[in-house]
Amino acid sequence: MLNKSLMVVDPSVHQPEISSFNHISSLTDISCTYHLPALTNEKSIDDELVNSCGIILMGSASSVHDQSEWQKRLSDNMIRAIDLEIPILGICYGHQLIGHLFGGTVGFLWDRKKMMGIRNVHIQKTELWGEPISGPLIFSHEEGVTTCPKDFSIIASSDDVKIEGIAHNSKPIWSFQPHIEATYPFAKRVKISDDDFKKAFQFGIQLLNKFIHYLDK
Repeated sequence: MLNKSLMVVDPSVHQPEISSFNHISSLTDISCTYHLPALTNEKSIDDELVNSCGIILMGSASSVHDQSEWQKRLSDNMIRAIDLEIPILGICYGHQLIGHLFGGTVGFLWDRKKMMGIRNVHIQKTELWGEPISGPLIFSHEEGVTTCPKDFSIIASSDDVKIEGIAHNSKPIWSFQPHIEATYPFAKRVKISDDDFKKAFQFGIQLLNKFIHYLDK
């Protein structure tokens, strides 16, 4: 992993989630790079992809169906990363983009209504995530993966959303619909109480650490 970095991609179209990036950086000794493809139209991902030991692709208010220029470039880079076998963790929009790229279906979950809050998510036993575990996580979205893509397995679900998490059956690719990276500023914007945030934050750290420890190996 010498000279390799963890690439954190923030596809925000309104407000950069710098707090989430700082939070992720604090969990690892691996050097982290930060990329804002929608807001800056930068090409830093193109240049730094080959020097990355892993990618965390975060959330966005955009839909994977929008197919704006920055999304097309991001999709191309994710396909490059997959070909290079770079481990990828998708979150919210990142989860949906992974599902979309691999042929799954992404659609509205609640009649085009955006929902936000806390929900209890159940994670199945897997080699990476360990024994079955459940916990509260923050969510804020209107679309989701509605059909699991080929060569993936559903690894997380809730009473509200059938496909909360997926994992590729042979490649190092995982994704979650809830915001496992959410920090206090994000929680305040989606009106999460302090007590609920503390519980969801700790559970989110557990999941992020599993991916980071995988990269450390």
